[in-house]
Amino acid sequence: PHSLPLIVLGTFILWFGWYGFNCGSTLGLQDAGEGAMAAQVAMNTTLAAATCGLTLLILRFAIFRKYDIGGMCNGILAGLVSITAGCGNVECGSAVLIGLIGAFVYQGASSLL
Repeated sequence: PHSLPLIVLGTFILWFGWYGFNCGSTLGLQDAGEGAMAAQVAMNTTLAAATCGLTLLILRFAIFRKYDIGGMCNGILAGLVSITAGCGNVECGSAVLIGLIGAFVYQGASSLL
């Protein structure tokens, strides 16, 4: 990687923008039910992305014996992609599991390249 700080900055900008996409998909905050749904979506988005990123960081450390921050950033993005379809329809434990599965899928696909 050319600039690790810019990679991390870009990842967090994308992560922040993902909230606008996922939470914005509730299409409004007119009543408490829609607000609760948007909050659930935001929490699931956060849990899946954080779980996937941290799992990938630990997995890559176990494999390569060094911390791979660029890989962790890619893991965060993999977690965001993994949870997007079901973010409003799953509970928080399932969001963590989706992030965990996303980390292993990403690592497997990355190893094949």
